[in-house]
Amino acid sequence: MNTPDILTPELINPLTYQSFRQLVDELVANNQTSGPEQTEERIGYTRLNQQRMKRVEKQFAINPDLLAALQQPRPEWHWVVLVESWCGDGAQQLPALAAIADAVPTIELTIILRDENPAWMDTCLTNGSRAIPKLICLNAETNERLFTWGPRPLAILEQVLHFKEENPNATKEEIGTLVHTQYAKDRSQSLQQDLLRLAQQAIPVQEKEEGVVS
Repeated sequence: MNTPDILTPELINPLTYQSFRQLVDELVANNQTSGPEQTEERIGYTRLNQQRMKRVEKQFAINPDLLAALQQPRPEWHWVVLVESWCGDGAQQLPALAAIADAVPTIELTIILRDENPAWMDTCLTNGSRAIPKLICLNAETNERLFTWGPRPLAILEQVLHFKEENPNATKEEIGTLVHTQYAKDRSQSLQQDLLRLAQQAIPVQEKEEGVVS
């Protein structure tokens, strides 16, 4: 049974990972940030995220189980990632997502800025908020949405929630320190475990619908 193409919002100013990295470099050089809110705080976060992305790029190693799952016969996927240059969680995830997509020819990665693409963002809110990064996985042929992920790996999210329960008066800075300390220890493994679970759920559905025989 053929699945009709699904209409999706227009991608406003879509970027490759390399063009996003170039954008961040230009923003840092010009003492700016992405989005309309040009505050010193967000400009500082953008500068910090430039270094975070470089570190993840050097340290990332793909999970063999995830690679094997993504290399199974299936229709091509399109990963659309919503982010902004000042987003610390985005800086920790994007290099890993880009490396995974680069290793799997049947995955195309497109990055779009949240504030330029509200029509996309508002389809994948987190508890009513525009939390980023958000990954939307589409069937590249039909635009069917297969899954969404974000804004944080489940394991790290659970640690943050536990910390908040134990420390109800924790400051934003204390929570941020915890988050990025966990990212440094985790080295993208929790992200990849999340993606492995989502891929295993999505691929059998596609094989059945598309008649792919493994």
